[in-house]
Amino acid sequence: MEETINGTKEEKNIYKYSEFPKNVRQIGVPLPGQKIYLEDYVITYLKQSFVHAQEPVVVLLLGKNGEEKAEKAAFIYGAIVLEETGILEKGEIPKETWDQAYETIRRNFPGALVLGWACGVPMWSGSVDSQVRKLQKAEFSKENSTLFLWDLSEKEEKIFLWQRNMLKEMSGYYVYFEKNPQMQNFMLDDSKEPESIDGDYEDTVTVSMRHVIEEKEERKKNLQLLAYCGAVAAGIALLFGVHTMLDSTARIQKMEQTVDTLTEYVGKQQEDVAAMSRQAADTVQQIPFQSAENTTDTPKPSDAGTVSKRKTTGQVQPAQEKKQKTFLPSKGKTGSGETDVKRAERTSTRTEQQSYIVRKGDTLSQIVWKQYHDLSYEKKVKKANGLKDADAIYEGQCLVLPKYKK
Repeated sequence: MEETINGTKEEKNIYKYSEFPKNVRQIGVPLPGQKIYLEDYVITYLKQSFVHAQEPVVVLLLGKNGEEKAEKAAFIYGAIVLEETGILEKGEIPKETWDQAYETIRRNFPGALVLGWACGVPMWSGSVDSQVRKLQKAEFSKENSTLFLWDLSEKEEKIFLWQRNMLKEMSGYYVYFEKNPQMQNFMLDDSKEPESIDGDYEDTVTVSMRHVIEEKEERKKNLQLLAYCGAVAAGIALLFGVHTMLDSTARIQKMEQTVDTLTEYVGKQQEDVAAMSRQAADTVQQIPFQSAENTTDTPKPSDAGTVSKRKTTGQVQPAQEKKQKTFLPSKGKTGSGETDVKRAERTSTRTEQQSYIVRKGDTLSQIVWKQYHDLSYEKKVKKANGLKDADAIYEGQCLVLPKYKK
């Protein structure tokens, strides 16, 4: 923390905490309420002071209470080891020791307050517990005073707040990382290694957090890609389904047209069969009548004798038999069940007609069936007229009809 004064850089003497630090590491699970923030160099200084201790060590914790947004938090950014021995056993800090501590604070940590203390003990016991509570009550009885306790035998650390005349163990606290020139300079002057003991740990945490963030981003991208692919696949499936439905509808319509054409053809065939049946019945009725007329014809006078002779003998001349056989024209059916006239008309139509004018309601399949009685000629008619679609014909259109080949 620096500010420019008269063109030179000097250390900023007063620290102020109106917001919570952004670069922090959480220890344990801090609960709502009063929060404790220890600067990284303070943690390093405490561990260096406790690591080789053979007897209890007492350290003053220095800092500021938060303001505005950080009102319910204590920020500890400095620490001083009390050189006086036997403080924990005595249960108090001598006045001379306090005077020396305040002078050190004024010189190295201007504006800092004593927010609590730290104690490192080689081994925890009932007597040590009693001594700690006694010193807390005697020297650090201000509400929300902090106690950082380090059990060297168990390598276990705990943190407490003095609230309502008793020590309340906290479930967690925060270590924050900021530029702290006051503590750095104090550690250098004290001939101690200023490098953070938690430096490696901090880097590991940072790297781990970076990996976690990158993995989350990668998963997010993968999920977005999967969602996009799923949407594209659904769209393709929908288009394919619509195309299939339209194609099926067109096929059904075409089949319906074919069925209508065949139904119409069968109906006409039935009408033709009925007409032929009526013709046959008329022919059968005409034959006896015409035979009777032949037998009642009045013979010529010159043939009177001959007639009399035929009557007496009961025989018919061969010439007369031939005349009777050829008297009526042949109206019999052909081998296919059609009359000669019908067959001639159909053959003439298929072999000689070269064009057709489309009428309202006509379909190409109906026209082909009427003209050829063979639906396979639909392709030839389409080709002859340049039609790509059988439904492209219109009323009044003149269609060229290829010659029918048996």
